[in-house]
Amino acid sequence: MSKGRKNQDAENVNDEQSDGMKGDKDQDNIESSQENSELETDADINIKTENGEGTVQEEAQDDVEAPADLTRDEIVALKKKAEERDTYLDQLLRTKAEFMNYQKRMVKENESSSQFAVQSLILDFLPELDNFDRALKLADNSKDFDKFVEGIKLIEEQLFKVLGKYGVEPIETVGKAFDPNLHEAVMEEENNEMPHHTIIDEFQRGFLLKERVIRPSKVKVSRRTVEEEGEKEEEKSDE
Repeated sequence: MSKGRKNQDAENVNDEQSDGMKGDKDQDNIESSQENSELETDADINIKTENGEGTVQEEAQDDVEAPADLTRDEIVALKKKAEERDTYLDQLLRTKAEFMNYQKRMVKENESSSQFAVQSLILDFLPELDNFDRALKLADNSKDFDKFVEGIKLIEEQLFKVLGKYGVEPIETVGKAFDPNLHEAVMEEENNEMPHHTIIDEFQRGFLLKERVIRPSKVKVSRRTVEEEGEKEEEKSDE
């Protein structure tokens, strides 16, 4: 081999080595630049985070330190209002407890009153029951029926007086016009001598308690014929 060929081969090897070294340097430069960019990004994040935390802490500190701006008079006024609030709250709780106790007491009193509400009425009726007993005993020992009936009527009158004492009154029926608010018609009877729906007879007596119906009267009422009713309407039209 000639010396020229050897020299050329040596130069080619040197060139390849220099090219490889350049490639390695370029790769190192790329990796170094990537690491630097990542470090810069992390640094930016840390700075932003630190700035954000600092802002939050500063705001919280401002809120905490805000009351320090109040004057002494304002602080005294706030304490006074707080004391008044506690006083009113205590009064409210006491009033509520007293009202609940009052409700319980009233419930007990109402229960007791309802149980003994008829006591006075019963006491007033007991003498009349005694009179019934006496009348029955006299009926057994006496055959005077008229006196017995007279005694029963007297007891009935006394019973009605007791009922009247408590505002109970009988409802008037026979001869009165039928009133559905007071009477209950259980039977009708044709009768042209009396006005239509006039009470003829009473089957069961009704009663009012202070003008309130507690039991309507069961009655029989009159009913005029159709012809009579027609004539009556013609007479009204002629007038």
